[in-house]
Amino acid sequence: MKRIAVLCSIIWLAAGCTGERPTLEAAPSATTTTAAPPTSTTTPPPPTTTLTPDSTDGVPAPSGRRYPGVPTDPAKVADRIVEVERLLVTTDRTDPAYGDLAHEQQVLYRHLGRNPGWILPLWDAVPDDLFPTVERHVTARQAIAGIPSGEPPVNVPAWEIIEPLPADELLGLYQQASTDTGIDWAYLAAINLIETGFGRIDGISTAGAQGPMQFLPTTWEEVSDGNIRDPYDAIPAAARYLVRRGGPDNMERALWGYNNSDYYVTSVSAYADLFRADLSNFYAAHQWEIHYSAAAGDLWLPVGYRNESPVPALDHLNQAPWSAPPTPTTP
Repeated sequence: MKRIAVLCSIIWLAAGCTGERPTLEAAPSATTTTAAPPTSTTTPPPPTTTLTPDSTDGVPAPSGRRYPGVPTDPAKVADRIVEVERLLVTTDRTDPAYGDLAHEQQVLYRHLGRNPGWILPLWDAVPDDLFPTVERHVTARQAIAGIPSGEPPVNVPAWEIIEPLPADELLGLYQQASTDTGIDWAYLAAINLIETGFGRIDGISTAGAQGPMQFLPTTWEEVSDGNIRDPYDAIPAAARYLVRRGGPDNMERALWGYNNSDYYVTSVSAYADLFRADLSNFYAAHQWEIHYSAAAGDLWLPVGYRNESPVPALDHLNQAPWSAPPTPTTP
C-alpha cells in the first residue's frame, strides 16, 4: 500500500474489570523448567504459582474497567506472563475475568516490547509447552517496537473507539476470504489486529488510510467498489490485495506490499503463526484494547473514546485519568 505502518506502534488491546486479579492455585509440588521449543505436543503441567502484582491497577474508567498494572521486577513480569497464559486457557471466554486477563496479557507484552532488557528473565521462567506461544508474542512486539515512528506524539488522535464484530463473526469473514483467494485466514486476522485492533479504531490514519484493514482510497479502488469502512467488504478486499502483491505463494512479498516495512512483515507473520497454532490465541487477542504510544505514556483508549480532532494528551488525561499507565510501586 506504499505506506509505513502508522498504527502498528499504537495498538495493543483488551478489557478489564474491577476487583482483584485472578491467580492460579498453588500446585502440591512445583518443578522448574528451562525455555526450549517442545519436541512434541504434551498436556500442559498444572499451575505452579500464585502471584500478587507489586503494581496496582489504574483508576476505574466509566465502564468500571482498569488499566492493568505491571510488576516492577523483570522476573515477576516473566512469572506473571506464565500465569496469565495459563489462566487464559482455563477461564471461560464468557467470564468477565477473561477480558481482564487478555488486557493484562497485552500490557505485559507491550511492556517487554519497550524494555527488551527484561526479556532474558522470561526465557528462564517459560516452561517448554508455553515456549512457542510466548516466543511469538515477543517476536511480534519487538518487531512492532522497531517500526520507525518518529517522536512520540503529544496529542491523542482524532479517533472513535468502537466495539469490534464478535470474534466468531470475524473468523467467518477471514475463512471465507481464505476460501475465495487462498490467503491463509490467520494473515488476515493478524493484519486486522495490527491495523485497527480488529476494527476498534474508527478513524483515518496520518497516512490517510481508512477502515478496519486500513486501505488508502486509491488502493481501495483497485480491489473493491464496496464500503471501505465495512469489514464485510474490507476483509475480502485485503485478501484480494494480498493476491495482487504475490500471495499466497510468497506471503513475505505480499505483506511487504501491504505495508512497506520488514518489521511489519515480521509482526504480522508472528501473530499469524500464533493464531494458526492455537485458535485460543486469536480469541484472547480479540479481547485486547487500544493503546496509543504518546509522549505522555502508553495511553489506554477504551471503547467510548471519541475525539473529532487531535487533543493534547495532557488535556485528555485531565478528563480521563484512567487512560494513564498506573504508577508502579516499589517491589
